[in-house]
Amino acid sequence: MKTILSIQSQVAGAPVGNGAAAFAMARLGVRVLQLPTTLYGRRPDRGAPGGRVSEAALLGDLLAALSADGQLARVDAVLSGYLAAEEQIAFVVEAVDAVKAANKAALYMCDPVMGDEPKGLFVSEGVAEGMVQTLAPLADWLAPNLWELGRIAGRPCADMEAARAAARRLGKPTLISSVPTPNGLGVLYCAPGGDWLAETPLLPSAPKGTGDLLTALFLARRIKGEAAPVALEAATGAVHDVIVQSLALGVDDLALETAQDLLVEPRTWPRAQALEV
Repeated sequence: MKTILSIQSQVAGAPVGNGAAAFAMARLGVRVLQLPTTLYGRRPDRGAPGGRVSEAALLGDLLAALSADGQLARVDAVLSGYLAAEEQIAFVVEAVDAVKAANKAALYMCDPVMGDEPKGLFVSEGVAEGMVQTLAPLADWLAPNLWELGRIAGRPCADMEAARAAARRLGKPTLISSVPTPNGLGVLYCAPGGDWLAETPLLPSAPKGTGDLLTALFLARRIKGEAAPVALEAATGAVHDVIVQSLALGVDDLALETAQDLLVEPRTWPRAQALEV
């Protein structure tokens, strides 16, 4: 069974971070080892979250226990998402190094969760700088939204062509969400072998955690052997369907339990368009 080590936030009362990613990857038949960068009771946008940020020492102890149990050699990919403290940057490097030492074929996918439009940066400058200067260069694959890609590239990315140019400069496979298109909203996948775009209609709103969900679905499908354009189509369509289901239910969280079959077999299957160089 394919295995992913997921280093993200944990919120007891909301399907965001590991709460979304681990559920989705497990539904696709991938084993998930979870390391929580936060232990919160509720989303911070709803008020005081309760709980605390996970200290790097705690995360290190958890990683050491996984290593002692022989678990790291089974990890096919490390996924990092929301980080809440600067010291967690160094921990992610430690975790990636430990996994790759145990399994040379493992890869690292960085979802540099640090900001979006129109709010801008929502992590500390130190965390953002660590993602840009340390984790993005370390990553084998990247999964920023359009705003985060601009932050990594050092210049704003306002449209698809700017995103493609920035991804080419980075020189590694990059999954870019929240790309405006004439037909709605797109997810762009740029890699040395070519660029692909999957579009879905623009919806009036979306629950928190959609980026976490998209990255998890794409990574799980790729680790299981799907070609990048197919994984792009399936992940993009599934996220769209889950949002539609959530809006229909009138909830402001991802309705993952209700929509879980759509994670495996989306109703919406946008064709991945190969873009001209």
